[in-house]
Order: sequence, then C-alpha cells, then structure tokens
Amino acid sequence: MKEMYLKSIRAIRFLFYRPLNIKEQLEIANVLENENYLNLFWKLNQADRQHSFEVLNRTKKFSNEKNLLKLSLFHDIGKLKYEFSWLFRIFTELKILKTKKSLDYINHEEIGYEIIMKKLNEPKFTDFYKDNLLHQKNEILDITDF
Repeated sequence: MKEMYLKSIRAIRFLFYRPLNIKEQLEIANVLENENYLNLFWKLNQADRQHSFEVLNRTKKFSNEKNLLKLSLFHDIGKLKYEFSWLFRIFTELKILKTKKSLDYINHEEIGYEIIMKKLNEPKFTDFYKDNLLHQKNEILDITDF
C-alpha cells in the first residue's frame, strides 16, 4: 500500500515539475563537469530532469561521492528511449499496461546502462552505474529516489 501511495504521489508531482533555474543548472554542471555528460542529461524531459535534481539534493545529504552524485542525475537516463506521458507512467506503475514500451519503462535502468555505454564511454562511471544501479541498488540512491 505504501508503494502505491508513493507511486501515486510521484505521478501527480510529474504534472507540476518546472524548468530548472540558473542556480540549479550551475549546480548540475558542477556535478557533471563535462560536456558529454551535460549534453546527455539535457536530453531528459523537463520532469525527469527536475526529479533527478531532487534526487541529487537528497543524495547530497548522505554523500558527496562524485560518481554517486552523477548517478543520482543519470538514474532515469534510460527514459530517453521514449517519451512517457504521466498517464502512461501511472498505468504502467499500476501494471495496467503490459506492452513492450511499458516493459522498457519498467526496465529503464538497463536501457540507461546501454545509453551511457554508447554516449559516454567512460568505464569508471559505466562500471559504477552497473554495480550501483543494476547489480545492486545503491543504498543511498534507494532511499533518495522516491
């Protein structure tokens, strides 16, 4: 029941996400540091960028480890594969939809790994992504991504 509540809240918040302000954009640039990372991050839709920034801020309360901060911004990068509407996200989370696209939404972390392998080609970060998101969800990221 708690999981359903959190998913509902997240879906409703999706409707109210706003563009990131200049201060927030500079903070993201300081974390990502490089043009390839920045270009990839800015391909996310507005809501996913705002959500990732929120996760970044929650993560900073527990850790300042550079790769973990980058991971907090890239944890949803696999959602680049499609444009997912808020209604689609709700129906998928509630398991009402069971299409290829909804499966890709559920498995966006694996798709994200493929994207960062192809677009970033930085073994240190891609290995960190794989170890801390695919093999075992990072403990800090797990409690900050709600």
